[in-house]
Amino acid sequence: MHPSDPVTRRTIIKAGVALIASTAAPAFAYPRQNYRSVEAIRSLHLHNIHTGESIKTVYWEKGSYNTEAIKDIAYILRDYRTNDMYDIEPRLLDVISHMHRLLGSHKPYEVISGYRSPRTNEMLYEHSKGVNPNSLHMYGKAIDVRLNDRGLSSLRHTAMAMRQGGVGYYPASGFVHIDVGPVKHW
Repeated sequence: MHPSDPVTRRTIIKAGVALIASTAAPAFAYPRQNYRSVEAIRSLHLHNIHTGESIKTVYWEKGSYNTEAIKDIAYILRDYRTNDMYDIEPRLLDVISHMHRLLGSHKPYEVISGYRSPRTNEMLYEHSKGVNPNSLHMYGKAIDVRLNDRGLSSLRHTAMAMRQGGVGYYPASGFVHIDVGPVKHW
């Protein structure tokens, strides 16, 4: 806008939208899914705190996902209460794998919750605050984790900066929720 141009409602709204857009995401935010093509391999190291089981595996290399490794990850992330398994969304694995690299962590993710059966989710919804009755955990699109060599706030901030889905912060319970649904945080 030039100083001699008349100030109209439209120019004020445009300026406001431009200001909001320029401050809405941190400068270090990652475009949704932009990082996925640059990695030669993608690996994960997970430890399920409820079953004591761990896995350290390369689940993507040479341009494709390793279906056996993805099945092994789904087993580690199964609903430990019912032993039910569900296919885990590969994009969720990509997000947490990339986060691990960004954080420079040398420890496995400690998994508090991966897949949840509808029965488990309903039980948790009835007995716990903050459980969504239609949780993305039931669709293999969410995980609750922590890293022993990084603070929860670092994990939260990294996940939020990546802007790949939902991020829930539960410091009293000692975990961060990460999902590949709509970008939001709580």
